[in-house]
Amino acid sequence: MSSFSTLIAGMRKEARIVAVLPVKISPVDRPAETLHGCTCNVSSKGASLMKISGIAAGDVIWIARQNKRAKFKVSWVGADGERAGQMGVESLEPEKFIWDDELRNRLA
Repeated sequence: MSSFSTLIAGMRKEARIVAVLPVKISPVDRPAETLHGCTCNVSSKGASLMKISGIAAGDVIWIARQNKRAKFKVSWVGADGERAGQMGVESLEPEKFIWDDELRNRLA
């Protein structure tokens, strides 16, 4: 892990788990539009996803995993460096845990 990655990991408020999970994404303002994506890592209150064209920092989106759905805000979209091709999201409904139950146990 590079020194930058180590610094960022040390600044995180919560644990993250590397998990590649398929998800469906819909912009809140265009709920009929369903985009397919996948996570890179997850936490109890957010995730890093593979970047999706047309989604920008500040956008509010729905993320659905299996039969669960929650609203998230796009915190950042990587342009280059280690975050290139990824975007970070923060849950606007942290009481809803949409990831698998096994991940809930590992994050507890």
